[in-house]
Amino acid sequence: MRFSSRARKHVILVMAVTGALAAGPSAALDWPVDDRVLTGTFGEDMGDHFLNGIDIGGGSQEIHPVLPGELVFRYDEVSDYSSLPRGLGTFLVLRHGQDVLSVYAHMQSGTLGPEKDTYDVKDRVGFAGESGHAQSPELHFALYDEEAGSMVNPLALLPVLADTQPPMIRRVVLAVGDQRQVLVDGATLRPGRISVLADVVDLREDVRFSWPLAPYSIAVSLDGNEVARIVFDSLQVQEGRAVLGPRGPSRDAIYDPDGLIRCATLDIHPGSSHLRIVARDFAGNETAREIAFTVQE
Repeated sequence: MRFSSRARKHVILVMAVTGALAAGPSAALDWPVDDRVLTGTFGEDMGDHFLNGIDIGGGSQEIHPVLPGELVFRYDEVSDYSSLPRGLGTFLVLRHGQDVLSVYAHMQSGTLGPEKDTYDVKDRVGFAGESGHAQSPELHFALYDEEAGSMVNPLALLPVLADTQPPMIRRVVLAVGDQRQVLVDGATLRPGRISVLADVVDLREDVRFSWPLAPYSIAVSLDGNEVARIVFDSLQVQEGRAVLGPRGPSRDAIYDPDGLIRCATLDIHPGSSHLRIVARDFAGNETAREIAFTVQE
């Protein structure tokens, strides 16, 4: 399987937001909370779906709009009744210029306050909470570009968080049919078609225990030529399922049941070869894993 090349990095949404906010720096996109503990990253495997935004911990705290906007929809898990899926819990949706929507979910029920037609960045929309499927007080924040029909990685537009720790590539696994083996430097392989899987995580540096996050991108090169790239930058719904980018892979095509990421499918031929996998996070930190192997005649 060859994944699509790097999608254009949210060009439509960036242009829309930039054009809508040309008035000055006071309208710049900002974080919706003050305490920013990233607990979930865009495109992360949620078991049966991609995470379509980011999850922000930091305890119960005030939530503010990232931009001035108009109210599109609000739902309170306690006081409202709806047939909507309950995973988001108490949530609110705002529209910002050029058909850009922001979503604030898992808020503490009963904290939405009086309904308003418009919101400013200084207004409180609620408090981070545990409504819906949240396991602890947090905010699920998402951005949607109506024109492109895409959920967009919020980290592309929010101010960059301090991060000096690169992702980890803990192991690389080759699969041929149902047979699997860990690929180590100096391995000898048979010619044919193989699938390359990797255990790749981006670890939080603000906690001492393991809290793995999804990386931003994974690139695979064989003998110096890039053969595959996965970029967690946008999601679209195609034929009833979410895929990366406009024509990218689905969650099931990327995430293996064992927690590995399916990075590429390659044809290998007799001789010496060199595999390189590069994992990158959104702060630009990179980790490379290089493995030399020999393919039998």
